[in-house]
Amino acid sequence: MDDLIQGDQTDLPHLPGQEEMPDFDEIRHGFELNDRYYMLSADTFSELAARSRVCSLPDSPPWFRGFINHRGHTVPVYDLPYMASQERTDLRKPYWILLVDQQPHTAGFILTELPTAIIDPVHESNRLNDDAEVPKALHPFLVATYQAQGQHWFELDHRALLKQLKKTFYQPAALFE
Repeated sequence: MDDLIQGDQTDLPHLPGQEEMPDFDEIRHGFELNDRYYMLSADTFSELAARSRVCSLPDSPPWFRGFINHRGHTVPVYDLPYMASQERTDLRKPYWILLVDQQPHTAGFILTELPTAIIDPVHESNRLNDDAEVPKALHPFLVATYQAQGQHWFELDHRALLKQLKKTFYQPAALFE
């Protein structure tokens, strides 16, 4: 009777895609800004919000776009492309909001390109060369370099960036000096 209940494991039917499961150790979320590639730190919770209406604040710095309502929570939204190019993102054109971290620490970054999944990035260095061609405003927050998918990626410490942005909110020129 036990043989009938348990059966022979080799007789189990093959499920479609069972052998095709990807084998990877790490997935990161990355995005492109001005032909440079950036990734979030390992184990960062993130999700992509639908194109939400951003409620702006008068007289706020150009890198701060305002707030969105995400599942009943107010989430601050920052213009990441502005930090890379010094040009505000045109919200009349397609954009996405990359939400990082969980409530109550959630923040959103506007992106003009869809983010991508980076599978098993290869760590290159924990030091960023001084001659690296990256935006001056982001340079202090780039903590490592990686190689993945045929591209060179910079790891962005988004928490340190957000901490600095909050400090300079009332002194926006200080960030870009």
